[in-house]
Amino acid sequence: MRWIAGLVVVVIGVAAGYYWYALPQTYPEKYILTADRVLTMDPEHPKVQAVLVDGNEIMAVGDLRSLESLANVEVVQLKGTLIPGLIEPHTHPIASALLGAAIDISSFKYDNRMQVMEALQDSANSFSLTPWVLAYGWDPIAIPDLSPPTLAELDAISPDKPLLILTQMLHEGYANTAALKEAGIDPNRGPMLRELEEVNRVVSAIPAPSDEAVELLVRKQYADYAKAGYTTIGVTGAVGRHPNPVGLLQRIGLEDNPPIRTYVYLLEDQLPNWRFGGDDRFSILGAKFWLDGSPFTGGAATNDPYEASELVQERLGLAVGHTGSLNMSNEDLLVKLRMVHKNSGQVAFHAQGERAIEQALTAIEVVQAEDPRDDIQHRLEHNALITKQQINKAVDLGVSLGFFVDHISHYGDQLVNLFGVERLERYLPVRHAQDAGAVVTFHGDHPATPLDPLGTLETAMSRTSRSGKTVVGADHAVTLNEALKAMTINAAVQLGQDDILGSVAVGKRADFTLLSGNPLVMRPEGLRLIHPTLTIRNGQPIDTRFVSWFKIELALKSIWKLITGSEAPQTTG
Repeated sequence: MRWIAGLVVVVIGVAAGYYWYALPQTYPEKYILTADRVLTMDPEHPKVQAVLVDGNEIMAVGDLRSLESLANVEVVQLKGTLIPGLIEPHTHPIASALLGAAIDISSFKYDNRMQVMEALQDSANSFSLTPWVLAYGWDPIAIPDLSPPTLAELDAISPDKPLLILTQMLHEGYANTAALKEAGIDPNRGPMLRELEEVNRVVSAIPAPSDEAVELLVRKQYADYAKAGYTTIGVTGAVGRHPNPVGLLQRIGLEDNPPIRTYVYLLEDQLPNWRFGGDDRFSILGAKFWLDGSPFTGGAATNDPYEASELVQERLGLAVGHTGSLNMSNEDLLVKLRMVHKNSGQVAFHAQGERAIEQALTAIEVVQAEDPRDDIQHRLEHNALITKQQINKAVDLGVSLGFFVDHISHYGDQLVNLFGVERLERYLPVRHAQDAGAVVTFHGDHPATPLDPLGTLETAMSRTSRSGKTVVGADHAVTLNEALKAMTINAAVQLGQDDILGSVAVGKRADFTLLSGNPLVMRPEGLRLIHPTLTIRNGQPIDTRFVSWFKIELALKSIWKLITGSEAPQTTG
């Protein structure tokens, strides 16, 4: 019987240890928070020594001694630089979560075509729990010799199992014969999926993962956002394989203590099923419209043709004189924008080329003239080739401008081969937007780029490619203060939440990001050496550990469905 008693002691010890480990770090309900330096992004008090927090709200800011005289509470001393909680205004959490489980063939991992093709072959030959081979990150812009795969190559890699390869920006793909047949597409037309509609058609043919598996991955993704330093995200299109993606984000967002705040823009087919509105945990702000495609697949609707370079004609396979196309007519766009606008919704327009940007601005001008609204600030997203005149027009219309500056770090060396010298110098013209008084934000458009907010800051300031060989439009570099504003208070303005988020100011939510070093003394290229060490939301540290997001019930149900193909039996009692 002694062994039973010993076993009981061990079990109790393990349970007690796990319980202790599972307890998250907490701060008092009311306390004073201070750090080596506090940058507020509030022009009235740009730097303070301490912050008085009561519950989820900032009650006072100032020097430590004065705050201690106001309240006899515990002082929490942190090492590093405290800034407002970082806001990612343009991301896709479900797609990021799912593609995180795909085969990574990106330029972040491989340098040449041989390595990429070998990785695909190895993955096709290895054991897999799924009936498809799904790879993500095909990138002929960043990998110089990455010529398009032939149908014969893809069929040789995976003769029987369907194989789908998605490009880094997700706007194009390649499929083998088995995948094309599963999607009802004639393989004789070749492996390339040039249009986003074709990509979605093949993706839809992939057997959907269980709802529980998707939810588990999304919960991990939320923890990853917080670990990267974000306290708030803007979901510009709830894309991803799930029967109710908006409902999934709502369920996670409305829990008692979600790791991040969630603000959603609906897809067109989701608009009839949801109302705009919510609270500071989860809210639906409006809709997302794609007006053109990716610059790196020939999808940007440009005024002038893409360059007649080897990259454009051979690797991307674009014809001489190619200018990209618009995804919808002017009339169609007006109908859709009017519907969202009249219901007090905000529209985020994906617009890369000048023609797409002009189409959006013209539609906004018409709708604002018909129904003037000071409470709605529509958004232009990416703005790769926006002109100075279009920036001024956007400012006049109250349109905010979100820039995908990581284009420069990832693709800077090849931009001249896509758009030539003149357009290279005005690519992502952030300085023009700053000087015109626009609301400027920066985003990562995950999963198109890794979660790296300090890398985004560095790129916005240096305008330098990842190799260090190319500086893209040096005159458009921004200061550290401008870059931080773009990812805090300006992002809050863009989301319509600047009354409660975006700066360390009295009356706002107690959301903070702690950085490991001092960005004020770093050169731009040194900012990547700094990393977020802590995120605080509503005055409490965000728990990003495994135990914070892993739900054993979801995992068990997911495994059961994978093995049996049926619903797990319900427990009782």
